[in-house]
Amino acid sequence: MERIISSAFVALIPTNKIILVSGPKNTGKLAFIEAALSKNKYKYQKIELGEERIREEINKLSLAELLWLGNQSDHMLLCECEHLVLLQEFLDEVLNGKVKASIMLTASTQPKIEDELLEALAYQGAHFYLPPPTFYEYTNETSLPIESKGIDQRLIYGNYHPLDTQKIIKEEGLNQTINKIVEANFSASHRINKSAVLLRTIQVLANHIGQPISYNQIASFIGVDNETIERYISLLCQSHVLYRLPSFTTDKKYELKKTNIFIFLDNGIRNASINNFNDLLMRMDIDALWMNWLIAERIKWNKMNKVMAEYFFWRSHTRQQVDFIECNAKGMQGYKFKYNKKKPLKKPPLFQNHYPDIPVHTVNTGTYFSFLSKR
Repeated sequence: MERIISSAFVALIPTNKIILVSGPKNTGKLAFIEAALSKNKYKYQKIELGEERIREEINKLSLAELLWLGNQSDHMLLCECEHLVLLQEFLDEVLNGKVKASIMLTASTQPKIEDELLEALAYQGAHFYLPPPTFYEYTNETSLPIESKGIDQRLIYGNYHPLDTQKIIKEEGLNQTINKIVEANFSASHRINKSAVLLRTIQVLANHIGQPISYNQIASFIGVDNETIERYISLLCQSHVLYRLPSFTTDKKYELKKTNIFIFLDNGIRNASINNFNDLLMRMDIDALWMNWLIAERIKWNKMNKVMAEYFFWRSHTRQQVDFIECNAKGMQGYKFKYNKKKPLKKPPLFQNHYPDIPVHTVNTGTYFSFLSKR
């Protein structure tokens, strides 16, 4: 499949010493880079740090030995670079001209790279985001009519697999991805020491999909302290499992202020975490799935196209709600989501009265495509 970032990535290969491709587990980051290098006949060496045996051997090497490795080919591919102990030191020497190869990194969690370098990569356009394929990418691969008919499947199984993948393969694949997410966070941080708590955190958020919830409430459900929950959720966000929507407020007394809505960046991961792959006709969470899928698609689209934006939700103490607010260079837009296009959706009068300059749009199965393709 041709990914949105493909042409921009290939264009940087001859000129950039460091390129980073980050994204969730099992989205094909390694395959994407290898395909680009092979197609353009670049020779490269690959080090798969996600494999425990290789990781242990590479982390025994001194910086001088790593530099020697980096001079054995024109391109060096470090997979799951967050596991390399001397990553920052190695990259510093790359930038100092001590390494012949250009370095291509993949990461599934936040790599141990200094903020200055991450900002420089972003400024150069050399930090790419690769999530599961977006709805837009699937329509390019198949067609809009085919993908539109399969939206119900996307709400259940997410975007990791093509529509024609067998149900059992989808479910097994999503369950394996959940396990890898938990394992990755344990190996990436010694502070994560209770896998059951991490998985329970995912499950609590899955059961509150589309609903405002505070760290205190989550901690109370699980029976741990707030600091632990904030740390676990931070790692899940860094691992591209979740995206946090903070509450939009100007300190009006009727607005919620200290809650968040957590968006799963793939519906399939959400449903796998609570083992619920039931058809939509058997579910009570259709609108929440619809809301989550659309917001995740929008965030993925913007990140892949390097659109700078901030995201919020708004809610009053009387339960009036704007599900999603996007703030970008063009201004602010509010959205409410409803799966059934035949059911009217009332826009929140409190919000419209106090924020008349922020339009609120309704997105249903009849209007979703303009939302997903909105530039």
